[in-house]
Amino acid sequence: MSRSLQAVSVPDLLRVAAILQDAYRSRSTLYVCGNGGSAATASHLAVDLSKNTRHPGVAPIRIVSLVDHMPAVTAWANDVGYEAIFKGQLAGLATEGDVVIAISTSGNSANILHALAFGREHGMKTVGLLGSTGGRARDLCDAWVAAPAESVEEQEDLHMTMSHVLTRHMRDFILASRDATPLLALGGDGR
Repeated sequence: MSRSLQAVSVPDLLRVAAILQDAYRSRSTLYVCGNGGSAATASHLAVDLSKNTRHPGVAPIRIVSLVDHMPAVTAWANDVGYEAIFKGQLAGLATEGDVVIAISTSGNSANILHALAFGREHGMKTVGLLGSTGGRARDLCDAWVAAPAESVEEQEDLHMTMSHVLTRHMRDFILASRDATPLLALGGDGR
């Protein structure tokens, strides 16, 4: 796990962080999604970014977890198909300039690909926390960072760590000023 953590690309993570900063500055909304363990990470990221970055007198981050509205998830899955569970929600909520954050170890789940494609087609920024190769999702992302580990479990652990790093980064960014650019620190050689 330590070797995998040191292999995470800090420049890639910084590109993701820059999109989050831009979204915060423009008061855009972040929409996060994933399946299975990645759904749990998506939900966790939404809570952390919405709660752990708050400061009195400062606007909060606008974020929605698309995995947590179970009536919507089951309605889209039942009535349209599982591949539409995130895209269907985005169609009713998102606007140009918002951000889709997809968390996926395979990068090939149909519902993730549909959400990212919808984002692209509707002027949204697209971000991925992806597995070691990125899968097909990497080609639909404006910025993505790989979890360079062999096992799905380690990739999910890395995604959670990245989520916590991004939360701390955004907390520092919001505290310092809207124009600040705190450095991310994962350790390793800064790749």
